[in-house]
Amino acid sequence: MSLTHRFPISLRELEVLDVEDISPRLRRVTLGGPQMGAFERQGHPQPPLQSLGPDDHVKLFFPDPDTGILSLPDQLSDHLHWPQDPPAVSREYTPRSHDPAGGTLALEFVLHGHGIAGTWAAQAQVGQHLFVAGPKKSALISPADWYLLAGDETALPAIANWLEMLPQDAAVRALILVEDEAAIIPLAAPRDADIRWHVTDHADAGLLTQLLSATPLPAGDGFIWAGAEREAIATLRNHLSELQFPKDRFHVTSYWHKDDAAGD
Repeated sequence: MSLTHRFPISLRELEVLDVEDISPRLRRVTLGGPQMGAFERQGHPQPPLQSLGPDDHVKLFFPDPDTGILSLPDQLSDHLHWPQDPPAVSREYTPRSHDPAGGTLALEFVLHGHGIAGTWAAQAQVGQHLFVAGPKKSALISPADWYLLAGDETALPAIANWLEMLPQDAAVRALILVEDEAAIIPLAAPRDADIRWHVTDHADAGLLTQLLSATPLPAGDGFIWAGAEREAIATLRNHLSELQFPKDRFHVTSYWHKDDAAGD
């Protein structure tokens, strides 16, 4: 079981420091500013941002696409009070990297031509501001004899983090689904990592499970991590339960739902 660190939930106003296209389908936006460190909001002292795990989550806040109103939660001592009228519009993302010394936080967005977050990222420019909350916790990598990582393009930041954080001698295989060959990018990884890219349509909710089923699992205590569309993850979770794979040896999480894709 992984060790989890929990943090106070702070709302930070950050500035876009850099925008870089990692591929034609993936854009990295690097954020920074004084509120990456300790600061005070609404009379409450807040600690520096911390992000220690490969699949942490932060919330990004955007103006309502219909009204243009940016509604933000109020900062309390260690958590947030969410507004109801109008409600806040937010999306969750996994930090691609966090540099405490440099005071930066990098996020990566799939440029799929729709959705609030993707639309914002497509026009992001240096000097713009973005409100960010969290992470509220970090789950550290569990020691294991081997690792199996799987996911679609939305899980690329987390998979890349996993591969970078694992020891160089780790036994790891990654199964990554992309919709276009242009989404395939170099990934830093342990020296014997087996990284397999699959160009396919994300609409098939059973494909991730089929790929995993066709992958022989090594002997020993392994750990499986996966992130993808909600129905694909539900199918995979059921499959792992049917295999009686120990619940503390896998973590699968839904990153999006195909019926809500237009809203990102």
